[in-house]
Amino acid sequence: MNSHGSYEFWSNVIADVLATGRLTLPKVNFGGSITPRPEESGLFKRSVGEPKGQIADWRANIPGSDRGVHAVEFPGHYSIHVDHFDPAKHPVMHLLRDSPLTLVTVLAAGLGAFLLLGIFGRK
Repeated sequence: MNSHGSYEFWSNVIADVLATGRLTLPKVNFGGSITPRPEESGLFKRSVGEPKGQIADWRANIPGSDRGVHAVEFPGHYSIHVDHFDPAKHPVMHLLRDSPLTLVTVLAAGLGAFLLLGIFGRK
């Protein structure tokens, strides 16, 4: 599939997931056709996400919206959902609403570092 076809394919996926909130997309469809890679569309950029055994994370910006689309790539499929807050536009709100486990992990690590520095920094 050429880049225009990939763009059109992923544009339709984004429209579908915005309407439904979540979808799973196989990498190889029943007819044997291969799903184009998200980055080939020009709509998705490599990103990070909470570890779930994925190969990669991809995010698409929704112009004029606070929301974003997150495609989580696994060996045989993509798990795609809508983030209430695009992390590129609203990182703190994204952590609070869409990724609270990451926020708790970051806060706990920060607190742990602070406590360790306090303990070992004393004379």
